Amino acid sequence: MSCQARIRPPGGGRSPRWLVSMTLLTTAFGCAAQPLGCVLHAPAEVVVGSPVPLRFVVTNQGRKALRLLEWNTPFEGWFGAYVEVTRDGVVLPYKGPTVKRGEPSADEYLRFAAGQARQVTVELSLPFDLSQPGLYRVQPRLTLHDVGSAQVPSRTRAEHTAQALVCNGVELRVVQARGRPS
Repeated sequence: MSCQARIRPPGGGRSPRWLVSMTLLTTAFGCAAQPLGCVLHAPAEVVVGSPVPLRFVVTNQGRKALRLLEWNTPFEGWFGAYVEVTRDGVVLPYKGPTVKRGEPSADEYLRFAAGQARQVTVELSLPFDLSQPGLYRVQPRLTLHDVGSAQVPSRTRAEHTAQALVCNGVELRVVQARGRPS
């Protein structure tokens, strides 16, 4: 992955392209940005009151093993709003638990070997009200609180290296059961 991206100058003129440093990546990780990928899967349609499983697949696409702190990610379940959910364009409030954190322990880190993928499924209807029919959009807002070399088992909060984890959004339609009026 490159540490720089090319963009055109404002106005689209004939000026040479600018090189813009990707500050988040270079500050946190140097030029070798942590190559974590994420894909979110969800059913296209569910009946009101049915389970709504979200399956996250996180992959270490790099050549070195990594470890990441599982706080506020699907790997620890619902202890914070790591997705934004809208119904017909209106943001729904997160109604799940939140926690206050101290220092992390080594068992709160997940190790990802080079090329390894891990998947986890969480139930979306636990922290969000999906009782109304409509078109729902789920957009992950994942920040990995600490990502680093697999050789370092855990660090203090002051030493954490955070990284945004980009993951696709999904749409699903919640419908009334067949034969029941809406």
